[in-house]
Amino acid sequence: MILALIFMFLKIGFLGFGGGYAMLSLIFQEGIALGLTVEQFADMNVLDVLIPGPIAINSATYVGFLLAGFVGSVVATVAVSSPSFIFVPVMLRFEKKIDNNVFLKNMLHTAKAASVGLISGVGVLIFLKSAFNISDLKNVFQSEINYFLIGVTVIGWILHDKFKVNPIILTIIAGVLGYLSYYIM
Repeated sequence: MILALIFMFLKIGFLGFGGGYAMLSLIFQEGIALGLTVEQFADMNVLDVLIPGPIAINSATYVGFLLAGFVGSVVATVAVSSPSFIFVPVMLRFEKKIDNNVFLKNMLHTAKAASVGLISGVGVLIFLKSAFNISDLKNVFQSEINYFLIGVTVIGWILHDKFKVNPIILTIIAGVLGYLSYYIM
């Protein structure tokens, strides 16, 4: 399992273009292949909001710990960080030469759009599993609707959009409500 974690997070570190949120789709795909559940992945996303630090590092540490304990968390964290120690010095060395490269600028612009799509796709998968207990839209007629979760989501969205409530506060409130509902309902 340790070797699988090393390869998984090295791949994510090298291919995770666009920052931590863009890496989430890769972490989701690779983590599911190694036995991570959608619920554990959703928990990881909540922890990423609450725990300070880069999303990729927090995610690697969490997934590594879930799959292989303390050693797995250390190995996954080092593996996902390693590509930065290679790319950053190389990019700094050639920064002047590639700064005005039109081809590179177009490629980065396209990659940004792809990153948004990947992030949105993972968000939709988590929402389908959490709110309707289905893994894809083919099973929509067998869904079990979680009205409480949908209500908290809509109210949280309104509070954030209309009243500009901080997402961290909304996450804490949603966590407390979820905790209370689990033990009350």
